[in-house]
Amino acid sequence: MNPWHKRANEFIRDPRELLPLISPQPIRDIFDKQNSSALFDRLVLVAGTPGAGKTTLSRLLELPTLLAVKDSGRNEAIKAIAATLSAAGVLDDMDPTLIALRFPVGSQLRSIWELPYEEKIRHKLLRSMIQAKAVLGWLRQLEAADIPLENIQVHTTGIGDAASEQVGAESIASFRERARDTERTIFKLVSALVAPTEAYLETELAQMSYDPFSMLDFFAVDGLRHGATIRLRPMIMLDDAHEFHPSQLDDVDKWLRDREVKVARWLMTRLDSLSLTEYRKAVHRDTNSIPPGTQPDRDRIEIILNDQKSRERVAFRSIAEDVAKRYFEPIPAFNRRASNDFKVLLAVNTPPEISKTDLKKLESEVAKLREEAQVTHDDIGHLQAGFPPSLGTDVTSALTRIILHREMSRSPQRSLFSVDDKEKEAEESNAPKKVSRAVATGAELHLLHQFERPFYFSFERIADAANANIEQFVSLSSALVDHLETLIIRGKPPRIDAKTQNHLVQERARTLMKAWDFPYAPKVRRLVDYIAGRCLDVTLRPNAPLDDGANAFGIPIADMESLQDPNDDLTIVLHYALAYQALVLIDHYECKGRTWCLFELGGIPTVARGLPLSRGGFVEGVISQLRTALEDA
Repeated sequence: MNPWHKRANEFIRDPRELLPLISPQPIRDIFDKQNSSALFDRLVLVAGTPGAGKTTLSRLLELPTLLAVKDSGRNEAIKAIAATLSAAGVLDDMDPTLIALRFPVGSQLRSIWELPYEEKIRHKLLRSMIQAKAVLGWLRQLEAADIPLENIQVHTTGIGDAASEQVGAESIASFRERARDTERTIFKLVSALVAPTEAYLETELAQMSYDPFSMLDFFAVDGLRHGATIRLRPMIMLDDAHEFHPSQLDDVDKWLRDREVKVARWLMTRLDSLSLTEYRKAVHRDTNSIPPGTQPDRDRIEIILNDQKSRERVAFRSIAEDVAKRYFEPIPAFNRRASNDFKVLLAVNTPPEISKTDLKKLESEVAKLREEAQVTHDDIGHLQAGFPPSLGTDVTSALTRIILHREMSRSPQRSLFSVDDKEKEAEESNAPKKVSRAVATGAELHLLHQFERPFYFSFERIADAANANIEQFVSLSSALVDHLETLIIRGKPPRIDAKTQNHLVQERARTLMKAWDFPYAPKVRRLVDYIAGRCLDVTLRPNAPLDDGANAFGIPIADMESLQDPNDDLTIVLHYALAYQALVLIDHYECKGRTWCLFELGGIPTVARGLPLSRGGFVEGVISQLRTALEDA
């Protein structure tokens, strides 16, 4: 399977094939940000957009994968992962300390909600089913590792004999049989054409009263290490928890927060399981608002993958470079040519420039502005001396045009360089005024839209466009990888010029936007188009007022109070836009002496609409404008 085409790690069954594709840096970041022991003694909610790495993380912690790490410890590509897991306490001298089960929430658990019983009974059935499946899953993992049942002992937390007998903990055989009986009984209820009456069910409730999570301490296992007994702490990871009915999810969340639950437990969910209010609280925790005597993360740790605090550009470039090398490995064409450095493959030796005809048109426009402002050639030379170094002729001309427009806007009634101005400048400093690199980037964007000069090229810009999301990076890059593979197969050098890179990436971004099929996707596209239009208007203004431009819609923080109703149409649309990274929330952004909430365009719509990749540039607005944009379309 070509991982550039389908980054679906859950379909790679063999952990030995999965491990070389996993970059250790995102895993290290998760464990470094938290006390590792805390991640296994209370409920952990891991939420993120599709492609943020939830399933990969859960697959990594499963016993078969940890055993594969042990067997492949000498592999250079896996050593860093082993070191990260050892530092987190998941491995001890390369032996696993956990027996973690990734349990995808599916229709079977959701269907328990459809049973015609009172809510309390349905929640009880769900809890018992989860625990029965977890026990059976743990034992299957041990059997798959060639561990005989007689080599496994169940250790409980010192509970009474009656409680121990209730889960069959006196022997591993009875422990498994009790779990099987519970699963079988509940499955019959769910799959019955006509569910039994609640009165009849009362006789079966004792059989379905099953709670090993509150008493199970560890498994003692012989056979994983020669001549030694290994302790494995049980762990359950409920993946795709957003597929629960909301009432089920609330109950599971409440249940697993209980400190009496002894197993390690993680809930893995997409961001659309969190309301907009919950999401804002999760990504921006105000420590001043915490009541005295309480501690954050006491009952539940929340890990938001790819939130704005984790979107470090330089750090993600390193991750993307590592991912690219790993993803090239399974593709024969790149192995034969030893071409697996994406940064080198996308390097452009000759910077792009517009055609001579377009350059002449641009220079003519600059000359007209110069005459209008009564500026001499010497003045222009002094001005350009403050430009960033190594700019092409076309960017230099476009930047000169921006600066001339800026100066004319500041002093429209007089010459740009009057005699008095020149004397004053000479008194202050003879050095040319420095122009920031951001304004030069703004000039590049002007050239992209006016003359189709390439902008989205080079490894760095492709990585920056991915919003620190590995799946977005892979999706955007796949068109480039396909083109490179075709060149190699045809016997040509694997290099792509800037114009082709820009075309392929922008077309890929537009295709991905058209393919959005998540809930409310048409309305999300409508909202994104409105914000992109506002941003493009500011970005392409002749004087580039925001330097390289805008890619976000800023709302005063107080105006966000109007989004409290979870059933409000705009709230729902924003909810899914954030969950699928069409927009990115930058909460409590300080600018111009005010506090803002920014709805930043995701990387895909940013590239599709030709906007800057930097952060912080935004157009000011209010919530009512977003409502009008949805209603008018």
